[in-house]
Amino acid sequence: MEPLAADSPSRRRLLTGIAATTALAAAGCGTPPERPTLVDGPTTTTTFPEFGQVLRGPAESEPITAEAVEAEQPTVDQSIVATALVPEVEVFDEIDGTVIHQMANPTPTNGPLVFLTTENQSDWHQVLLPVRPNGSLGWVRNTDVALATHNFRIKVDLADFRLRVLQRNVPIFDAVAGVASNNSPTPGGRYYLTELLAPTVPDSVYGSFAYGLSGFSETFETFNGGPGQLGIHGTNSPESLGTAVSAGCIRLHNDDVARLVTFLPLGVPVDVA
Repeated sequence: MEPLAADSPSRRRLLTGIAATTALAAAGCGTPPERPTLVDGPTTTTTFPEFGQVLRGPAESEPITAEAVEAEQPTVDQSIVATALVPEVEVFDEIDGTVIHQMANPTPTNGPLVFLTTENQSDWHQVLLPVRPNGSLGWVRNTDVALATHNFRIKVDLADFRLRVLQRNVPIFDAVAGVASNNSPTPGGRYYLTELLAPTVPDSVYGSFAYGLSGFSETFETFNGGPGQLGIHGTNSPESLGTAVSAGCIRLHNDDVARLVTFLPLGVPVDVA
């Protein structure tokens, strides 16, 4: 992994955060058939506060243009993340069009509201939205968000029971995963990491950490009182890894999701197929 320079504007503007609790659309997710390998990634460890506290919060920043962000890093597999600067973000169906969503910041789980951009113009950004139906797009004003870049991408291969992380299109992490059962399949498509959560109940079905995804179950409208949100999380049942067992989420060994937490920001694209 090649971190941004300490005085880099992108580093200062790389906004990440987590909240204390969530209701993800999953049952809990075990010993993997083989241990994953971190091919070429960070070797440092992170000490986390007790559950229920913010583990990683947004740094102060000023909005910058998409052109400035794109010029700062190599564009190999680059993603641009928009993080809300205002208490409520208006989402439009088109530039200067009709408001289709008003999204609260922070989110219901008390984390920062982030979007993955799909198109950037000087005053507007088209973004992938964390709403139903999956794959929904909208436009947000440049003045309502701060931009940051990264070069990570996650690929989930459901048939192969694998989760892989790529950086600048080079594999750096490969782990066995537990995936959805046939009666509640994980819908394929592109999503992104919306939040990072520490379950308040030790040894829960979500393991030690859980990333929320922008996608939702197409089988369940709600789950455990939540909106049927999908996620990537740990497990208290490691023997279930490498099988089709969950209600839609992607399960990892607790050690593996803890390693991802040390370097993955929010807004990472997740391709499920």
